[in-house]
Amino acid sequence: MTTPHYLRSTDYYEVGREKIREFARAVQDLHPAHWDDDAARALGHPALIAPVTFLSSIAIPAQRVMFDRALAAYPHSRLLHLEQEIHLHRPVRAGDRLGCELAVDSVHPTANGDLVTVTTAIRDHDGDLVQTVHTTLLGVTGEDDAAESLGMQQLSAPIPPPREVTGQPDLSPDAGDGSAGETELVAGHRFPSRTYRLTRGDLVNYAGVSGDNNPIHWNETVARAAGLTTVVAHGMLTMGLGATYLTDCLATPADLRDYAVHFANPVYIAPDRPTDLEFTATVRRVDTPGHRATIALTAQTAEHQIFARATATARLRQPRVATRALG
Repeated sequence: MTTPHYLRSTDYYEVGREKIREFARAVQDLHPAHWDDDAARALGHPALIAPVTFLSSIAIPAQRVMFDRALAAYPHSRLLHLEQEIHLHRPVRAGDRLGCELAVDSVHPTANGDLVTVTTAIRDHDGDLVQTVHTTLLGVTGEDDAAESLGMQQLSAPIPPPREVTGQPDLSPDAGDGSAGETELVAGHRFPSRTYRLTRGDLVNYAGVSGDNNPIHWNETVARAAGLTTVVAHGMLTMGLGATYLTDCLATPADLRDYAVHFANPVYIAPDRPTDLEFTATVRRVDTPGHRATIALTAQTAEHQIFARATATARLRQPRVATRALG
């Protein structure tokens, strides 16, 4: 069943340098280009650059409006994140003024619920694409009184809401640019593993920083009502940690061109102890004429795999694999 539905923001989001730092802290990304102006300039950027998954915090308010209009049958806590694919056309920088376009591409009934596919395009003030994101959700119908009563209040900001547009906007990604040069990224290279730790405090912090305040990430009652064992980490938080790991492997966030994750299992966070997430990555293929390398990423807890499939595309640039050791 195809459900064309489009929204375009009528106001812009201005990227702040402190917001970049807050988000970098939330996804545990300590790359200097997110924190220090001189470090960003040394990499050729006029201002701080944002972590790879930063734009999820821009799209969430517009997505709420979209879901309330086009997917009203599903309470927000019953829209489960299955897959995310990000195409990066250029880095997001402090001072950028960005607009958002969203399209509900389709809704397909399945035995477990409805598969919902959404495309989000982020453009700068000149209308050029910055990121294109494809999201797959599983919508499960049902009452969610607990989520309504315990969730954070939805306060209407005194700015024009997103408006519906007629006709399908052009959300196709551009080719991006490449970079010639030698590199030590070779097929079969395995990067050192790295472990990140999440607590419930980290989930609350990410909810505030990203704007994703779905109570399944911090309230037991709502999580269990949604069929979960306990509260779970945000899918975009685990994906953000994966991007942080890739940034360490590749030395600079600007090297990433595409990043896609198919979520396999939720990451449960107990109330009395943290959960460790271990990431590893391997170079699967190198396209020398195209100046690109394809990287396969794995993530797991002590109990299970987090990603069913995760890949990233990076441009070839420096004659080195990484500039910092991974602990």
